[in-house]
Amino acid sequence: SGYTGTGASGCTDVNECSTNNGGCDSLTPCTNSAGSHSCGACPSGYTGTGATSCNDVDECSTNNGGCDALTTCTNTAGSFSCSCNSGFTGDGVTCIDIDECTTGGHNCDTNALCTNTVGSFFCTCNAGYHGTGPSCDDIDECSSKSDNCDTNASCTNSAGSFSCAC
Repeated sequence: SGYTGTGASGCTDVNECSTNNGGCDSLTPCTNSAGSHSCGACPSGYTGTGATSCNDVDECSTNNGGCDALTTCTNTAGSFSCSCNSGFTGDGVTCIDIDECTTGGHNCDTNALCTNTVGSFFCTCNAGYHGTGPSCDDIDECSSKSDNCDTNASCTNSAGSFSCAC
C-alpha cells in the first residue's frame, strides 16, 4: 500500500494527498511521504486529530470565552468575539457603563431629570410636571385645585409652577 506498479519494473509512490486531501480534514495539511502520508494538526480553535476531523471549539461555553461579564460572547468558526452589551462601551474584553445622561444618549423630556443606572437610565418628570419621563406635561395647579392660594386670591398657572395674587 502507498505504492503503485507491477513490482517487477519498479514501484512508484502514490501521492495520497492528491485525492480528497488524503482523507485529512480540509482544515489540515496533508503531507505525502514515501509509501504513506500524514495529516497536520487541527488549527487553533478546533479539536480533533486532523486525520479524521476537526471540530470547532465553542469558547463561549466556558467562562463566557474570557469576555467581560457585561458582554455577549459570539462563537465563530475557529474563534469567538466579544461585544459590549447595550448601555456599555469598550473592546468587549473590558466594558464600562455609558452615562446616557451626560452623553445625551437619553430620551428624557426637557422638563425631566435623567438618572443614570448601570447599563441604562430612567427619566423622572420635574416638580410641577407629570408624565412618563420621556414625555412631561405641565400640571395646571390652578384648575386641578392643587395650589395653596388663599380662597380670596387668584391663581395663575405657569410652566411647572403657579403664583397667587390678591
